[in-house]
Amino acid sequence: MVIARCTQCMKLFTVGPVACYPVVLEAMGRQMVSHRSKEYVDMHYETVGQMQKMLETKNSVYLFSSSGTGFMEAAVKNCVAEKMIVCINGSFGKRFAEVAMANGREAVKVVTELGEPVTPEMLGEALDAHPDAEAVAITHNETSTGLINDLPALTKVVKRHDKLCFVDGVSSMGGTEVKVDEWNIDIMFSSSQKCFGVPPGIGIGSVSRRALDVSASMPNKGWYFDLMVWEKSHAAGKGTPMTSTIPQIAGLNAALLMIDEMGGKQAYFDLYERRNTAIREGIKEYGLDTFPLKGYESPTVSCISAPDGLSGPDIYNAMRGHGFELAQGYGDLKQATFRVGNMGWIPDGYIGEMLDALGRVVS
Repeated sequence: MVIARCTQCMKLFTVGPVACYPVVLEAMGRQMVSHRSKEYVDMHYETVGQMQKMLETKNSVYLFSSSGTGFMEAAVKNCVAEKMIVCINGSFGKRFAEVAMANGREAVKVVTELGEPVTPEMLGEALDAHPDAEAVAITHNETSTGLINDLPALTKVVKRHDKLCFVDGVSSMGGTEVKVDEWNIDIMFSSSQKCFGVPPGIGIGSVSRRALDVSASMPNKGWYFDLMVWEKSHAAGKGTPMTSTIPQIAGLNAALLMIDEMGGKQAYFDLYERRNTAIREGIKEYGLDTFPLKGYESPTVSCISAPDGLSGPDIYNAMRGHGFELAQGYGDLKQATFRVGNMGWIPDGYIGEMLDALGRVVS
């Protein structure tokens, strides 16, 4: 019997892919079914309903066989003909702009200093200066800097200017409160390998009727990420227009049922908050602090400034020697920071063990 071999088993405090919950791995280990079978279709729509409840939306939810970046590209291709505004306070905001420009759209960039949030005033000024922009893209939780933007305040500005609103919720969906309908979000997307504790392979997204109406008349948007193709299959009860990542969707279904058994999404958010607080308080004992502006720290990933005499990669590599996989700093912050995620399967005892090891490394 040949088994895929992992060279070293680490305790994961990554920012994705994260460690998977045992119930997820169990669900994914079952024998395959057809993506057109009753068994799959029932599971698919149960999962969609669970996601609608998680996001507080009546909008259609699609489960792309892709990463979240696939949904990012779909938003651009389907809903922007010429120009959009992109809020940037880290590497993944930059990615949204790069995706827009790679698809021939103009991206008006609203850029902050690293570690600082996009403010409603900044966004309002950009919208006033570019009334022909068709949409606004916001990164809810900027994984590269460990910062969460004030999404309700920003979406109010978008609504006031009557623009489509796209939200990258890759590291926030499932980890903190999101109210898609109340906040007037047209496309909100994430990935399976972050807060839900499922392996990579699903781009999860909700799409408003308004976004679908725009997509219906948009030319040259391809086929695989054509939202109308997905809506047709969704509305017809087929699930997906092509073969699904069935094991991952089974895993996501199991994760969402697990969250219900925990007491619902607020109980799950509270779990993440407890973990996040334990990590932030723990690093203070070693004279460390988080990088972003106070009050805007991410609930799912702590971006930590490296101490004098050590770089972010130094700490990352040393922690691997103690059996812990953290996350290196990202982009412009690679040398100056390291990151500690609190998503996915993390037994309670791991946090104390990780902090003890970190204390030995930085001392």
